[in-house]
Amino acid sequence: MKPLIMLTLLTLLTLGLCRRAADRSISADDSPSSEAFVSKRASDEMVRRHKRNYIYDSSVYGAVRDPLEARREVCELNPNCDELADHIGFQEAYRRFYGPV
Repeated sequence: MKPLIMLTLLTLLTLGLCRRAADRSISADDSPSSEAFVSKRASDEMVRRHKRNYIYDSSVYGAVRDPLEARREVCELNPNCDELADHIGFQEAYRRFYGPV
């Protein structure tokens, strides 16, 4: 008799849980497809693009932003310096080939 009562209670519990899950999946607001699309305004608030500073751009003034960039390019043109830079770093490789940085 006790196993029959337990089986009945478990069946009722399972039906109740299945009905709740079915009710949740029917509503359109909670569906996964509604979460896939975001309004343009909400997406603009999440992602803000940084404005570029064109006045001080290196192409305008011809200056290099990183002071070591010109030396890095010199080292990259030399295959031996470039290979050594991969192993011990750019500054040390440049120092060994061309003198102090």
